[in-house]
Amino acid sequence: MMGSLARQDDYYDPMSGLPTGGVMPEPPRDPREGLPDWAMGALANPRGYEPGVGMWPAYKPPKELPDVGEPMIPSGPRWEGNPTANRAADAMGQLAIQSVVPQDPLDAGLMLATGPGRVGYKLAAGAIGAIMNPDEAEAARWIKYPFNRIAVGDTIENLATRNAYSKAKDIAERTIQPHDIPVGSWLTPLVGDRSRSGEFLTHVGEKELRDPVSLQGGYQFTPEWKGEGIAWASDRSPISTMGRRVREFQGRDVPGVYGVYTPMSTQSIDASHHVSDTLSQMMHLEKDKISKTAIEKFDAKMGGDFPGVTSDNLQEYLRGKPMSYRNEFVKNMNTKSAREAGFPDVEQARIAITHPELLDTPNYAGGNAIAKLTGDVSHYNKGGGRAPHYTYPSKLHGEYTGGLPGSLPQELLWRDLAPKIAARNPSAAGKIWLTGLKGEPFGQQVDRQWQDAAAEYFRRQQRGD
Repeated sequence: MMGSLARQDDYYDPMSGLPTGGVMPEPPRDPREGLPDWAMGALANPRGYEPGVGMWPAYKPPKELPDVGEPMIPSGPRWEGNPTANRAADAMGQLAIQSVVPQDPLDAGLMLATGPGRVGYKLAAGAIGAIMNPDEAEAARWIKYPFNRIAVGDTIENLATRNAYSKAKDIAERTIQPHDIPVGSWLTPLVGDRSRSGEFLTHVGEKELRDPVSLQGGYQFTPEWKGEGIAWASDRSPISTMGRRVREFQGRDVPGVYGVYTPMSTQSIDASHHVSDTLSQMMHLEKDKISKTAIEKFDAKMGGDFPGVTSDNLQEYLRGKPMSYRNEFVKNMNTKSAREAGFPDVEQARIAITHPELLDTPNYAGGNAIAKLTGDVSHYNKGGGRAPHYTYPSKLHGEYTGGLPGSLPQELLWRDLAPKIAARNPSAAGKIWLTGLKGEPFGQQVDRQWQDAAAEYFRRQQRGD
């Protein structure tokens, strides 16, 4: 049944990996059982390494580390006079427990999908937040995933409250569950930015724009144009590649090929008209505060036939340029020198355009919109044809199916695909997500284990586990 979370037949148990009703294994043994006496003694009385006098190279005493307070977790080895090491040891001890015991919905889903060994992915990332207090961890979160490459002025949540919008249309979305996607189907990424849709941006940072900016999606593009049978939009080459990929999957005689919205980084939005339109409008408000010298330097950096950053024709000029040019424009404005000179706040513009549900979603976690694809494509001029878009003129056809209850982590959504991308070329992973893998099906085939792992993740989220 569409939208049901209630199916219980043969779900896989997240801890045992067996279908419900199967024989549960015995409880896991304490990993310390069976250790030799010397190991048990070391655990009971841990000692740091003490170098001997005269060892080569010459011994140097360790650098004194700052005192950061008492350990957060009263367990694990201790180093007298070194609270930093104590806190780190306590945190790592707790993380070691978390690596084998599910602590949150993602842990449970990963155990269900791949077994407990894969949950250790959190060790390195989690250590930083665990050592900090909650306030420090929160600060690190929005610094680690910035909308800007220079110092941020406030939390993302606070900055988001300073923008205003007017509704352009109602977009009816619906929620589906993982088991609504048939076993044997293939999922393929609809990689895109995080922009909002169906609205006009009227205020940025509590300042009213001269001309509101049309917001065109984002994942909401798919439900917005379901009546037109359009599932996605991009440039000609990517859409042609996607259409060909869908037709290849269809040749495998599968129940269906589903395009799944998959967000790129928070800064991927820079290439679209949304950011260049917004910054052009913000320039109308800020240009009188910027020195003539700073304006001349910016114009010189853009070069060519650039009309000038204060030109009334700036917005239309940037709309007519390639995505790479708009991206360069935004990056030039998003520098420390430009901000200090009084140019518009790029961070604030990005946040204003980004869908609120995607402000802190990790890259390539998705499923907010899903469409059953036909493999057909159409090519139009920018801003024209079916499902007009000022940035993306080519369209991929399909039937909107719905969206999952939230963003599904890439470890679950792209269980088999994501590791292949990372293994192929980690430094070029972003490009591969856009262009695909040569010689490999670029997608994830749905099986019962995938359904159960995703459903378990959302069930635990609903319960607040």
